[in-house]
Amino acid sequence: MKPVGALALLLVAATAAAAARPLEPAHFTLDNGMTFLVVERPGRPLVAAVWTVRAGSASDPAGRRGLAHVVEHLLYAGSRTIGTGDWEKEAPLLRRWERLYEQSVRQGAMARGLDRVEQRLAALQRPGAYSGVYTREGALGIDAVTRHDSTTFQTLVPKEKVELWFWMESDRLLEPVFRGFRRELAVVEQERRQRIDSSPAGVWFERFDAAYWGAGHPYAHSPGGEPSEVARLLPAAARSHFETHYRPGRLVAVLVGDLSPERARALAERYFGRLGGGGRARGGGTGEAESVEKVEEVAGPALESLEGLCACRSQVEIRYPTVPFEAGGDAVALDVLAGLLNSRSGRLYRDLVVGESRVAFAASAEHVSRRLGGYFAVRIEAGEGVGGEELIPAWDRLLGRLRTARADDAELERVRRQLLTDSWRQLEQDAGLAQRLAAAEVLGGWRQSTEWLDAAAEVSADDLARVIDRYLRPADRAVLSLTRTGGSEP
Repeated sequence: MKPVGALALLLVAATAAAAARPLEPAHFTLDNGMTFLVVERPGRPLVAAVWTVRAGSASDPAGRRGLAHVVEHLLYAGSRTIGTGDWEKEAPLLRRWERLYEQSVRQGAMARGLDRVEQRLAALQRPGAYSGVYTREGALGIDAVTRHDSTTFQTLVPKEKVELWFWMESDRLLEPVFRGFRRELAVVEQERRQRIDSSPAGVWFERFDAAYWGAGHPYAHSPGGEPSEVARLLPAAARSHFETHYRPGRLVAVLVGDLSPERARALAERYFGRLGGGGRARGGGTGEAESVEKVEEVAGPALESLEGLCACRSQVEIRYPTVPFEAGGDAVALDVLAGLLNSRSGRLYRDLVVGESRVAFAASAEHVSRRLGGYFAVRIEAGEGVGGEELIPAWDRLLGRLRTARADDAELERVRRQLLTDSWRQLEQDAGLAQRLAAAEVLGGWRQSTEWLDAAAEVSADDLARVIDRYLRPADRAVLSLTRTGGSEP
């Protein structure tokens, strides 16, 4: 029997739970090119507000890895209106500070007078003022994230304060002031220490990414950037990135909550309509703009493997190149394959963790689809008394069984239902729906978000067999192998 459409399943589940909400947004584009998606959900006390720019770490120029992430941080420094005690006094001091700071970076020593100017600026600047306005008005979830293909800013704002969001976000796009530059570089450095350096295997996975994609590929560095390059970034480079990429035609805003599309459009035209079609902030800075299309001309992954020692369990990541982001076809079948392998009822757990071999302490799979390419990855951590050299053969045996003994109808139905349930849980939450629509719009159009649900419900055992044969081939894979330092596993 042909599987029921995903959206139908979701609506049935929602009705049983109490309240099916429409997932299709109203959408409009301002004269300056900025795109808006609005999902009206009456009765919600908070509006989930997200905007994203079609530029992330893949847009970092050579020698400036981490620039997109730094700009994300700087956009919380405010504008000429927010974050200053007196803009007329601050502006000339800020220009002087930037000249002295650039001199310091180029000569490798602090320029004379830099500390004194910083002290004078400290008396005028108001760190945290931007987020402070939101929190005083009851907003929650103020956050931002830089990914490879995009940079996203989000908040949950009380519905009666939604106009504040339109003004605040358009204000920092219209007249951003990149104050607190050295402070934000330090925050970026601290985030790296927490996310990568503090993890025993974190640096190895970063190196594996670089080796897998190959030198010069836009995905070869993490969004956090390269520490030595981040430390030498200049305010002029940050403004150049902003002026190049934060143009209205590259911006997408999504609002989900108790807000009508008509009111959203009126507020968008009033506030975001102030942004020029070119997207340059008034009084913009200097610096040569990088081509926004440079990331379109790239080679495929280099598929280099790595081996190393780590103060962690012996483990492997096996990575196969697949396809860029798309709503249907092989990409969705690979997503479902990851679902078949994952969870405590999945093949990895049943075969490698608690099965007869018991070679693994933990195992997981994921399919990553980005604008310029994708990969399917399997990560396995060695079990007690198991050497790392046993992990890849164990995976190959499991993969062989998948090839010869296809998933039966009951197993595939369980996987499809779990994927759809997980998706519904995200979409039922206003913030989750806003984030998902924004991500889909940036990668290929918002409709792909709901098209994926229908496509996942249609994936068959034949589809899984096809993508296994096409993509999960030993000759095409790259492997990261980490061996625990000090000998046997705990």
